[in-house]
Amino acid sequence: MIRQRDDLPFPMVEFERRLRDLRQRMEERGVDVMMTTPENICYLTAFDSAGYYRFNALFVPLESEPFMVPRRLEDRVCKPGRGWKSAGHTRNVEDPMEKVWEALEEFHLQDKRIGYEKGCWFFTAIQQERLFGQCPKATFIDCSGIVEEGRLIKSEYEIELMRKVARTTEAGMRAGIEAVQEGVTENDVAAEVYYAMVKAGSEWPTDAPSVVSGERGAIGHANWAGRTIQRNDFVLFEVAGCLKRYSAAMMRTVYVGKPDDQVRETEKVVQEAMNASIEAIKPGVPAGEVDAINRQIIANSSVGAEQVSRSAYSIGIGLPPDWGEGQILSMQPEEPRPLQANMTFHLIPWVQIPGKGAIGLSETIRVTEDGCELLTNFERRLFVK
Repeated sequence: MIRQRDDLPFPMVEFERRLRDLRQRMEERGVDVMMTTPENICYLTAFDSAGYYRFNALFVPLESEPFMVPRRLEDRVCKPGRGWKSAGHTRNVEDPMEKVWEALEEFHLQDKRIGYEKGCWFFTAIQQERLFGQCPKATFIDCSGIVEEGRLIKSEYEIELMRKVARTTEAGMRAGIEAVQEGVTENDVAAEVYYAMVKAGSEWPTDAPSVVSGERGAIGHANWAGRTIQRNDFVLFEVAGCLKRYSAAMMRTVYVGKPDDQVRETEKVVQEAMNASIEAIKPGVPAGEVDAINRQIIANSSVGAEQVSRSAYSIGIGLPPDWGEGQILSMQPEEPRPLQANMTFHLIPWVQIPGKGAIGLSETIRVTEDGCELLTNFERRLFVK
């Protein structure tokens, strides 16, 4: 057993469970060793570094202890009790695939069945080709998603951490809403969001909180750009604090001025779609069914809108540029997989108003044994300033 370290986010038994479950899935697929990369390394070891943009890899053999091939700058945090073992690091001038090959030889794995993540952002096609060429005796098997299967259902430790993260999200959102007024800039508001969120305990966020005013709010993933907030503007917020790489996201909207009937009707539609989605969420319900409920309410409304994105995505561990786990599971059209207890999602019914902006009132939620828990806890309405 690896010695417990004080800086680990969870007890060591949690990491041992994750490894045990992964090895069971590996055995079912006939894999001798699993090679995995950044977000999954964090899940399996609590390794936390912004240096993931350079190649780092964790190897999990079926029987022997895991080991890492990190970049030299990250080598110091790859020690027992934190990131397991380091099997030699790489310098910027070196080919990391050569270090991988040397590590496989050192641990007598150079002729084994090696699982890897073909779809990983951080293990490029060029690197894959180079590694395969250097390991002619090994059999490489695409095991994309095998680690993520464990990440989809959160443990009680993870749920409790995400509740704490949600409090930092709420602090940032509250400060941002309070800062909105005619004549201030988006930058002024964004600064208040960041300050309050970090003061409340958030670590470096996985993505920048979104603060966008006016008609640019109808552009997915737009952000602050120094614009001065004006009368009759929407100000759309999407904020997610972060602890130990776990995020909890939330959207809220402010209107500066007196909302007209169209604005109020749009708010009503978003609320109806959100409430119906929350009511529908429970174990056994196909993810696509919740998406259909949300999508139909928005499409059938008098505001002439549609849900332009998926209705929700799994959320938990994330590294920039994405705090979501939507690649694991999203509530989207025709998604047949059923919801299960302790799945966590960012539920995002929202409506764009062409030429004006958008209204979003989202929540991070947990699927419970018989329904849905809101992990974020902040008044859900259109705020008027």
